[in-house]
Amino acid sequence: MNVRKLKEGLQGASNVLVLAPLTPDGNRTHMELVASTPPEDMSLAAVTYTQPPDQWIEDWQTSVRTPPQETQFIHASGMAQPDAYEEQTPDSVATAVVDPTDPMEIIVPLSSHLEEWTASETQPIVSVQTLTVLLEYVDFDTAFRYLHILTHRVQAAGAVGYFQMDPDIHDPETINTLKTLFDVIVEISEEGAEWTMTPAYTSSERTTESDESDESDVSDDMEYPSDGPLSSIRTILSGLFDRSTTGETEAGTESVSDTEMTVEPETDGKPESDERAPVGNLADEEMLTDEERIRSLLIQYGGRMKQADITAETSWSKSTVSRKLTKMEENEEITRVQVGRGNLVFLNGSEPEAYKSPFEA
Repeated sequence: MNVRKLKEGLQGASNVLVLAPLTPDGNRTHMELVASTPPEDMSLAAVTYTQPPDQWIEDWQTSVRTPPQETQFIHASGMAQPDAYEEQTPDSVATAVVDPTDPMEIIVPLSSHLEEWTASETQPIVSVQTLTVLLEYVDFDTAFRYLHILTHRVQAAGAVGYFQMDPDIHDPETINTLKTLFDVIVEISEEGAEWTMTPAYTSSERTTESDESDESDVSDDMEYPSDGPLSSIRTILSGLFDRSTTGETEAGTESVSDTEMTVEPETDGKPESDERAPVGNLADEEMLTDEERIRSLLIQYGGRMKQADITAETSWSKSTVSRKLTKMEENEEITRVQVGRGNLVFLNGSEPEAYKSPFEA
């Protein structure tokens, strides 16, 4: 496909799945797609798993040349230190190093960037490289919920997201399930020379288990197994609508109404008004487990919160919050320290050095 025509076909899309091999050519072509928006007009949030920020910048300069007006990196690496890239990247480029096994550490800073850019005149762009590595760190259900939240936040911010994935590494069922989260599917050949684009899904097509379009990769007679990604995702989504509409549920969260889950008709990929919609104004928190919601709050507040503040933020009862924190403490996800008549809750790794007893080894 002609590159110019392909880029024209991307207009109006909020989230693009880029099926490209994890090769230099595949990475280069992904960057060229990201640069469909003139770099001088974009604010770019780049989520990287394998490429460190300095290497990503070098590849961008080689492929695109013109740097984005603003660049924020979220590098999901369990090996790097937060200050590892300060001397290797320009002063104007900020980098957050997060745990690749915890998608909430990506969602929280990324949501913050998108919210900040809603008042900007630049076009917010999100680049995620790559979903293939994400699926090596977390199970499919967690990845699906993470991407559900992320793609909706991208859309709410009037941003455009490009998500790279190597189609040769994943089975067709996994790829077809993830396709339902995106507006446009771009497939890139091994050498990056050939590009093909699948027309965007409509809202009705997203809610069905089969796609009658001849251009879709999902066949009409496709049978859905009782297990696997499609089955587990149906279970997740059906649970959202089965929750009670009164009182506190066993999971401690409120139900999702049909109104909250309505998908707005797509126009040009941006809200109708001149002002972009608030990034957090979505029901996507209902896709989080209770433990993920608590982790999200703790990350948002720098790794520590008063237990009473968690109760206030979640609107759960004191006993419900205490029970959930006890479970997280048993799983070594958090630490609670009694201060006065209340507790301070810390994400593991965020505790002050002096919190331990001097008698502890």
